[in-house]
Amino acid sequence: MTTVEFPETRRTPLVRTCTDTGEGLWNELLGILLSTGTSFDVVMEDMFTDWSVERVVTLALEDGLPLRHPLLFVDERALADHDFPVVVADLRGEPGRTFRIAAAVLSGFPSPRAGFADHADHAELQPDRTFRGFC
Repeated sequence: MTTVEFPETRRTPLVRTCTDTGEGLWNELLGILLSTGTSFDVVMEDMFTDWSVERVVTLALEDGLPLRHPLLFVDERALADHDFPVVVADLRGEPGRTFRIAAAVLSGFPSPRAGFADHADHAELQPDRTFRGFC
């Protein structure tokens, strides 16, 4: 039986769980993230295809990733929405808690004044549960 290990990354891992829908939207999302100054490493693009966020988070927690990074996920919804709302998973304070954040505002997350829980709480108040910034 082969054991799956979470790939080693130097920066925040960006995990794609959706099937390949063509590289246009994927490349557009990567361009937005790079333009905001977000620091990330793309995990092998097909490693986690069709995995649930919960399954990837469990693997990351078991592999000790919380000592290094939070997680970012790109799923079908992230590529289907014009704001590219990626999923952010907490691995430290509230392991497994997730929320969506528009790619364009990811550079301000987390801020010195607002941590993961503040962003997640604000996202939960939005109709589509996506953080787009504090009003």
